[in-house]
Amino acid sequence: MRNAWALACAITLAPAANAQDLSYTDALERAASEGPTIVARNAALEAATRGIGPAGALPDPELVLAIENVPATGPDRYRLGRDEMTMQRVGIMQEMPSLAELGARRAMARAEAERAGAGLELGRLEARLGAAEAWIGLYYAERRVMVLERLTREAHASAEAARARLASGAGSVDEAIAAEVDAARFDDRGAEAAASVVAMRADLRRWIGEAADEPLSDAAPAFVIDAERLRHHLRRHPAFAAYDAEAAVAQAGLRAARAERWPDWSWELSYGRRDAALEDMASVEVRVGLPLFQAWRQEPLIDARRADVARVGAERDATLREHEAMLEAGLAQHAALAASAARAREVRLPLARRRAEAAAGAFAAGSSTSSALIAARRDALEAELDLLALEERLALTGAALTLQYAETAQ
Repeated sequence: MRNAWALACAITLAPAANAQDLSYTDALERAASEGPTIVARNAALEAATRGIGPAGALPDPELVLAIENVPATGPDRYRLGRDEMTMQRVGIMQEMPSLAELGARRAMARAEAERAGAGLELGRLEARLGAAEAWIGLYYAERRVMVLERLTREAHASAEAARARLASGAGSVDEAIAAEVDAARFDDRGAEAAASVVAMRADLRRWIGEAADEPLSDAAPAFVIDAERLRHHLRRHPAFAAYDAEAAVAQAGLRAARAERWPDWSWELSYGRRDAALEDMASVEVRVGLPLFQAWRQEPLIDARRADVARVGAERDATLREHEAMLEAGLAQHAALAASAARAREVRLPLARRRAEAAAGAFAAGSSTSSALIAARRDALEAELDLLALEERLALTGAALTLQYAETAQ
């Protein structure tokens, strides 16, 4: 009987033992590997990679079927067996692009694969940033709900105490009404906080799917911000790999435009059957393109592709300046938020709590009014919520800095 009871307990507790809270790191890993955007960009990379091999291949040969020299006038018009020049011909034709054009095609295919790979890394960064923002937002939204639930209970207890004092004749109507209004105000803020939890969980579900319904771990993410290290790794941002890929595509386009100056050619072999009384005919044909008007045809295209190369380089420089400014602004904001959060944690919140406790004691002893208690409690609430808001902004800034500019995503 004892063994059966132990087995039943083990079966009952197994799901709870196996359940794991969703940590910040787990959310980022899921977002970077399981999201539909990542799946789509992986497929794009695979498609581009598979296209490299065939890119430099010759075009498929063409089958030639023809009836030549059929009389169009006279008594034998449109008759196939009356004129010795009429011939049924079958052959094969092969186009032969220039070696420069084939090399340009291969270069373009490799550049497209590189661009697809850069797009995948950008997609992973976007997913990590989105999941980080949603996880942190949900984490602090839940903390706000817990704070407001505690303070709401205290506000309702104060309202009940004010009603009891009014009933005993020790309190006033204004104090009782003020306590009721204060409790209702806490109820409203609690409802808003609960709605924020639902919204942030929905946002997290966008990035990691059903895993967003799991409870979050109790540990908030902590970020070590090393300004010099972040500046050193600035150019490793995936955006610059994407611009490198765009530059490779532009260079491949320029190479393809230059290849148009070299002529393509084609060859054809055919066999012609004539009337049984006449000999059959064999033919060999070679065609060569004549790029004679390069100044009006090829050169403008080459100039256009050169402009594309210059455009990508200028856009990369502009993006580099933008990210340098973003990094410096983020570092300054992170330092300011860290200082503000420390002051709020070490000075403002302890003082506000002590004031609220003193006001509650004075109100219970009958030496203070409910309005003073409400004001002290409101100040304590605002101090606690301000600290949560500062910690949330600090975490969001730290996540953005480390995910974008650290050597590896955290």
